[in-house]
Amino acid sequence: MKKWFFLLTILCIVLLHMSCKTHQQTSKLNEKVVENEIFYEPEQQPYYLHGGSAGLLNDLYSTLLHTAPVTQECIKSRAVVKFSISEDGVIDPNSIKIFSNKSVPEAYMDAAIEAIKKLGNFEPGKMNGIPQKVWYNLPILYPIPLDKIKTKE
Repeated sequence: MKKWFFLLTILCIVLLHMSCKTHQQTSKLNEKVVENEIFYEPEQQPYYLHGGSAGLLNDLYSTLLHTAPVTQECIKSRAVVKFSISEDGVIDPNSIKIFSNKSVPEAYMDAAIEAIKKLGNFEPGKMNGIPQKVWYNLPILYPIPLDKIKTKE
């Protein structure tokens, strides 16, 4: 009887020790995943520092008005461009991708990507009050909606 109790005790100690090591390795893996994660829906969305959403569209369409091909009136379509905003509120130019395109010609999309690269900074998105890297989707309309552009008066 004493032998069985002794073997059972040793087995429990070994299994407990192995269980703790497995948990430690799992938590380390989870920490690495969270560090590299880019959030789609943070608790606090990024805010464009040059006037919020209206300022963002104003800056985007003002730049597009000067860089897009001049025949834009014959294009009636839209696209969505996706990019990441870092913890510092800066757009990562390597992350800019066309997410959805409803027949916008390539020259117009190239102009839109260049216009996005010229945008200003954001207040970064936050999770639990901590700035995080966040994905941002930006719809782009053609012809350029002139009502979104504020003229300096």
